[in-house]
Amino acid sequence: MKKVQVLLVFTVMMLLASSQAFAFGPGFDPDVEPYAAPLDGGTSLLAIAGIVYGVRMYMKNKPAKAKA
Repeated sequence: MKKVQVLLVFTVMMLLASSQAFAFGPGFDPDVEPYAAPLDGGTSLLAIAGIVYGVRMYMKNKPAKAKA
């Protein structure tokens, strides 16, 4: 059940992120070189991947609770 919830949240987040990405045009001024490209899209994906990896490693290596 938890895997389904995580997959559902991930799918919703990706749909929201992609709709925001397609909502805006390229945003270049007329005097920008044709080979110029924005670098912010890949950087945010790398940041999200790093956060997910960190949380996963934390949960994997979290010490077990002591039973009383």
